[in-house]
Amino acid sequence: MTISIRGWPLLLGLLLLARCAAGPSPRVYVLDGQEDRTPGVASDSGRPVVELKSVLLPDYLDTTDIVLRDGQNELKTSQTGRWGERLSVGVTRLLGQDLARRMPAIVVDQSESARHPARTLLINVDGFDVWPDRRCVLTAHWTITGEDGRSLGAGEKATIVALVPQSSNGPADSAIVQAMTDAVGQLADHVANDLSRTLRNFDSRSRAPSGD
Repeated sequence: MTISIRGWPLLLGLLLLARCAAGPSPRVYVLDGQEDRTPGVASDSGRPVVELKSVLLPDYLDTTDIVLRDGQNELKTSQTGRWGERLSVGVTRLLGQDLARRMPAIVVDQSESARHPARTLLINVDGFDVWPDRRCVLTAHWTITGEDGRSLGAGEKATIVALVPQSSNGPADSAIVQAMTDAVGQLADHVANDLSRTLRNFDSRSRAPSGD
């Protein structure tokens, strides 16, 4: 089909109307903590290294969509916001920041590096759901392994509930992101307590005099 020159303004107008009807582009969010961004250089020398493996999430959550519960077996996605990265990437990064802030005496390593870790942290998120009643429920279990790769204990599990603030038009995307950020912070509290215990045992053995 050939469109005459006089027909182009009409076509452009229709395209503009279609774009306006589609609404504004979704806002892009990341999970971000209060990482210390003060300029300076810090030495890792003498501090034990804890390797944080990538956090595992259920497939339905590990997406760039902000996924919400719409019933016991129903899901919906936000039409006004999305993640700037897969959720597993954001949770791993935020958890690493939170652990480093809570435990400044250790090095939290999120990459496969040449440094030999004193401990390795494996975390599985079983659920990270925002429900219609504004509850953000994070359920996760974790295992800490030693230098030989063996588990140090039976593993721990936590269920955390954070409340999403309510606005006049329902929970806003920014409020949902903040509640999820708070939930990851509470998970970091539990993991840090468990990690501190295992590192104390590691420090005690490293200070023990060797036998002849």
